[in-house]
Amino acid sequence: MMLDVELALRFLKKRAGLLLRSTALAAMVGIALATMALIITLALMAGYQQAIAGALQQGNAHLVGFAPLGLERNEVADVSRSIATIDGITRAEAVTYIAGLAEVKGDPARPQPVVLKAVAAPPGFTGIDEWSVGPPIRGAIGQGLAAHLGVGIGDRLSVQLPPAPGSWVLPVVTFEIIDVFSLSFSEFDNRWIVVPLDAVLEAAPGLSIAGIEVELTDPLAVDKARIALEAAQPSLVFTDWREMNRSLFAALRWQTLSLFVVLTLVVAVASFQVSSALIVLAIDKRRTAGMLQALGATGGRIWRILTIAGIALGGAGVAIGASLGVAVCAVLTATRTIRFPEHLAKVYLVDHIAFVVTPLHLAAVVGVCFGLVVCASAWPALQSARRDPAAALRAV
Repeated sequence: MMLDVELALRFLKKRAGLLLRSTALAAMVGIALATMALIITLALMAGYQQAIAGALQQGNAHLVGFAPLGLERNEVADVSRSIATIDGITRAEAVTYIAGLAEVKGDPARPQPVVLKAVAAPPGFTGIDEWSVGPPIRGAIGQGLAAHLGVGIGDRLSVQLPPAPGSWVLPVVTFEIIDVFSLSFSEFDNRWIVVPLDAVLEAAPGLSIAGIEVELTDPLAVDKARIALEAAQPSLVFTDWREMNRSLFAALRWQTLSLFVVLTLVVAVASFQVSSALIVLAIDKRRTAGMLQALGATGGRIWRILTIAGIALGGAGVAIGASLGVAVCAVLTATRTIRFPEHLAKVYLVDHIAFVVTPLHLAAVVGVCFGLVVCASAWPALQSARRDPAAALRAV
């Protein structure tokens, strides 16, 4: 086998003609560029999914147990304590979500729709250790929403809440902004206001507590935790961060698969250049191949030699393309090349995307590209190995 490898490398290097050198270089460059493009594309999609998943895990709890009829204030403490004793759970707090209208500074006639997230204890992303007791109500606001409303830390903001059942009076909650948070997720940064739950319930007595939000040590262990939670609190309906955004992640997975298939076809087209290079190599070295057969080399050995030559040529392109792809992804991530202004962040949901090369994607790209190179090398090598050695020796 080592002899076959040595002969294959000699076929590629020794006294190669201009046509062979040009064809081989074009094949290697084509494979490298196609491999690099495939790695960069998959890294972009992986980074996009991680950016969205990371923001969702920060903004929302990993699991939320909703009470169909709402929870009373006197039963929340017992439910939260019961949930907090389950292994793997780091936080269990009462929560409710309220749609409201926030007053825009300088233009009170055109209020801005917002979402109040009222929680018993401030989430970690707010930077607030604990809610203060007594007036005024203090809360945190998303960075994008603060810019739109024209407010900042220390300002006061009024928010109209939905009326209580049977009433036409709109409750108004006024609170002081003590933190501006940024989750790099437009839905949260442009709409959310985080406020203390008790203060909101006192300002609007008609509201009820929606449920309990739960944070886990491992955000990916939601299935195991959900079984334990449903057994401990059968009256609550639990849902996790993946289930709440199932359609979004399903669309991203299909988009990633589609791009992988399309760009694999590009690699397949580039691998045909390896076939062309092998055909030129077989013509250029037909006299040498005939001499080897005359000395006792079988057709199978000639096939192996030419196949190894094609694999070496295409494999070098795959290795170069994979290395360049990983390097380019690192540079693009370090320079934060993919950044979106506010109006585009609302479309893509995040304000920037990192290029994340996962081991699975890298292995899949290298494996598929290398497999295509092997397939592209085997057929022309087989055709060349079937030639009559006498005809090859007569070639000039």
